[in-house]
Amino acid sequence: METRSLLLLGLVALSACDEKKTETTAAPSATETHAAPTASAQPKPKASIEMPPRPVPKPQTTVGAGESQETQMKAIGYMNAMVQPRPDDPIVDDAWVKSFVETLKPIVRNLDKGAPEAKARLDKVDMVAGGRKLDLLMASGCDDQVPTRAAQAGSAPLDVLYQHGVLVVRCNDSRVQCLQSTRDKDDLLCTTAPRH
Repeated sequence: METRSLLLLGLVALSACDEKKTETTAAPSATETHAAPTASAQPKPKASIEMPPRPVPKPQTTVGAGESQETQMKAIGYMNAMVQPRPDDPIVDDAWVKSFVETLKPIVRNLDKGAPEAKARLDKVDMVAGGRKLDLLMASGCDDQVPTRAAQAGSAPLDVLYQHGVLVVRCNDSRVQCLQSTRDKDDLLCTTAPRH
């Protein structure tokens, strides 16, 4: 009975709002119907897809190996979501990204702090997920600064990478991986775990 009363009250309130709207709304003039909406009148565009909750709040960047299983699972989900394209993301400029991968190879070798023989064996730059992610594989030296430093050293800051369709730059060494979003320079997440 109480649910019915609430439902009835809700319907009455909605119809009252509709009646009030029709009473106060005048027909638009010819100039109003063809006028372009001003920038201030348009709503601010929202992200087409919401990101899942971060496993650690900003400005924290690292999920350690000792964190709870729930936090570890959140980190995995969040990192996967970082690479997922959205309808409003630029398409991948395949030729440009392939060329940039070649540019990054010597840069990653210089940033790597590992022994020369380990660098020769492990250093690699891969184009992953159809060019949406760039993987910088290193012997040692991956940290939260490396993805941005590598991109800048290649003369392509994060916003330029995004314009060419790259969504994430990831470095990975024997104990750390860090993913840097190109959509949002403040969106960075690292995990400490051995590379498989």
